[in-house]
Amino acid sequence: MSRAQAASNDSPFPVRVSANGRHLVDASGRPFLIHGDTAWILIAQLTKDETEEYLENRRQKGFNTILVSLGESDFPNNPAKNKYGDPMFTTPRDLSTPNENFFAHADWVIQKAAEKSVLVVLNPCYTAGGGPSEGLAQAVVDGGPTKCRNYGRFIGNRYKNYTNIIWQAMGDASPAPGAALEQNWLEILLGIKEFAPSHHWSAHFYRWTTALDQAAFAPHMTLDNAYGSNRTYIQALRAYNRTNPLPTFLHEAHYEGTGVPHYVTAENESPQMMRAQAYWTLLSGATGHFFGNHSVWAFGHPAYVRGRYTDSADWRAGMNSQGSREMVHVKALFQGRAWHNLVPDQNHTVVTGGRGTFGVDDNTPGGDYVTAARTGDGSLVMAYVPSTGTGTRTITVDMARLSGPAVARWYNPTNGTYAPIDGAALTNSGSREFTTPGDNGTGANDWVLVLQTRGKER
Repeated sequence: MSRAQAASNDSPFPVRVSANGRHLVDASGRPFLIHGDTAWILIAQLTKDETEEYLENRRQKGFNTILVSLGESDFPNNPAKNKYGDPMFTTPRDLSTPNENFFAHADWVIQKAAEKSVLVVLNPCYTAGGGPSEGLAQAVVDGGPTKCRNYGRFIGNRYKNYTNIIWQAMGDASPAPGAALEQNWLEILLGIKEFAPSHHWSAHFYRWTTALDQAAFAPHMTLDNAYGSNRTYIQALRAYNRTNPLPTFLHEAHYEGTGVPHYVTAENESPQMMRAQAYWTLLSGATGHFFGNHSVWAFGHPAYVRGRYTDSADWRAGMNSQGSREMVHVKALFQGRAWHNLVPDQNHTVVTGGRGTFGVDDNTPGGDYVTAARTGDGSLVMAYVPSTGTGTRTITVDMARLSGPAVARWYNPTNGTYAPIDGAALTNSGSREFTTPGDNGTGANDWVLVLQTRGKER
């Protein structure tokens, strides 16, 4: 296979921005819902056989996008190498010395993802928070503008014909305006754009940001994203409400825990929080979301397991965790429905009562806010009621917001089944209360209300 990606006639790539600028569409013009998995150090940490195993597991679970860095944190005492022992750079932390063997393996991984119709959000030089102890950030600073521009040219030329790549700038860092890290990383971006001008760009700054929050990078962004904490609707809505919005996706929030709670409490890393992050985001106008599991994204790398993020190095078990299995039901609910036409119910004209508290974007666990959305033609209303325990919750809906008599059902996000609410279509007038069934079978009480006009249901 040549270095250029071999795309089949039915490939969904490249993805493009929709006419209204709100979501992505695939190569055939169909709405493209990013249903992503976080695989930060896939390229460096897995063999080809292991990579095939990972990608196939995710494909079968409906994931169509992965988040990857070309070379994860390059610790000074442990330069980034792949599983075959090939370092990313022949001279550690010298951007002018890319190692052909390392990048040939990266080529193979990205091509294999394309064969499985998997989009890759790819960071070419992850800065790991921008700290000097983690070498890629320091490599960018020490490399200076010329080395960084030439490294970008090397990357852009190498991957210019790969249609399943979205580029990600920076990496968990928000450098001060004008700082060397910011200015030199921009040179990498510009070098890539010289050879791959049609590729999409987003960015990964520090938590509680979106991709448009750094003024120097904002003009180059073609996709926005939300990087928040446990209440993902806050950053998603902030991106959605921009004057000139770009398609937005949940880039990163909390990860499903595997023993060691990293984000304050174990509750923040629970399966119900993973579900809430996804549904809160998708009902806040986003074009997709990323799920993450601590043992998966690290793939057993010793720098990240046994106390720092997780006590499990078993990435295979993580691929079949409760959170991983339940993400299947996220995609099943939205796929086939007019999710791309949903408008967030920010003014609470659809769900008028029982919606909980909007909350703040911090690291405190939980949250009871009901996110809801409605299609412009009134044929579909969806509302996510997050978990607050095991009891029932009641919300009030203005039925006049629907364009006709509607079928009402509760969707169980833990198993993908529906609980009918009434055997007959409900009239589209007045207000009506809907009470959740309570415990969804997992010791949590989150449910999704689905209202569809008669003839539109599935």
